[in-house]
Amino acid sequence: MAKVKRTWHILLPDWSEHDAIWQSEKPFALWPVGNQPLIAHWMDEAVHQEIQHITLYTADRPAELRAYLNRGAYWSRPIEVCPIRSDEEAPVDARPLVGLPRANRLPSPIEGQTGLLQHWLHLNRRWLDNLQDYTLKIEVQHPSGGWVGPHTSIHPSAKLVPPFWIQAKGEVGAGAQIGPYACIGENTIVDQNAIVQNSFVLPGTMVGSNTSLDGVAAQGGLLLDGRNGCRVAIADSFILSDIGDSISSANWSERLAALALFCLLSPIAALGRLDWSELEAHDGRGGALRLKTGRKGRLLIRRWHWLKEVVKGRMRLVGILPRPVDWQAETADAEVSRRLISTTPGVLALSDVHDCHSPCDPTEWIHASYQAFASDKSIRKLLRAQIWKLAFKSIA
Repeated sequence: MAKVKRTWHILLPDWSEHDAIWQSEKPFALWPVGNQPLIAHWMDEAVHQEIQHITLYTADRPAELRAYLNRGAYWSRPIEVCPIRSDEEAPVDARPLVGLPRANRLPSPIEGQTGLLQHWLHLNRRWLDNLQDYTLKIEVQHPSGGWVGPHTSIHPSAKLVPPFWIQAKGEVGAGAQIGPYACIGENTIVDQNAIVQNSFVLPGTMVGSNTSLDGVAAQGGLLLDGRNGCRVAIADSFILSDIGDSISSANWSERLAALALFCLLSPIAALGRLDWSELEAHDGRGGALRLKTGRKGRLLIRRWHWLKEVVKGRMRLVGILPRPVDWQAETADAEVSRRLISTTPGVLALSDVHDCHSPCDPTEWIHASYQAFASDKSIRKLLRAQIWKLAFKSIA
């Protein structure tokens, strides 16, 4: 007797309108729940149940989902992604995917941006409660009851309260507390006396000493508060910061050059009447820079204050102009805007060559996006060749 082919028809709800807090580039099905994206847990369950064919219906960025699943190559079974215009177009037999495979239900309907973030944190707590049901490939169980990945350093005085999960290459400092209900991503540092509970710290994040996280998600310098339903860009790198973008930080030679320029220009800046204005701008890592900008005078003198941020490693000598935190490019698409906000800014930019000295200039974003996406050595060479001309260029 021929074996009946087992299939799944699944609807991935379009919750993109509720993502006003994180503003993720990925659909909810690709948000991490524990050690992998939510949809990956379902694909693992399909293997466990010997499901032979899976069809997914989604209106939320199907191309992103299709690229991740790669037609099911990783799970050795065909997975088909069918784009639809709205959830109502899905077949009646398509089961909505709203939670983990063995707890696929909503405690309450998703209501607004707070509801989606709270649901995500709830899924991570449920995953921690049922870790024994999941196959962890590299983590091992800690004597305290949680799970820890390889190459993770935990200070003997740290307090570990299960359930918790710490991915590989993490560091937990003296007196820190992890848990209960803490998910700590890869390459993450939790500094001394910090507390992480009921929270998800995403990979490449540093939680500074004496910082307490409860009921939040943290990514680099961005804090997502599930209780108050808000996002907070942390400007102080000693509280939260991104340690995953060290390549984009200024190297020591660049910092020393910035320090020399800062000292050289200090008397001119001190004696000049530059009429300083305050600017709060994206630092490219989810945090914010507080910069002083002169309203008139030579270009480098006007940006003299920015040189201090290069010395600190938070800006580059050459990079795109800093984006104000409320910046929006009317003519740039969403992907370009996200890329510019997540690119480390510089004191001198390609747009300066084209007489665009502010992100508010209508065409500045074109030069900035080229510089951010291209990473072309010719751009740096061009700016080095004109650095002194640009530095002392007079702007009305």
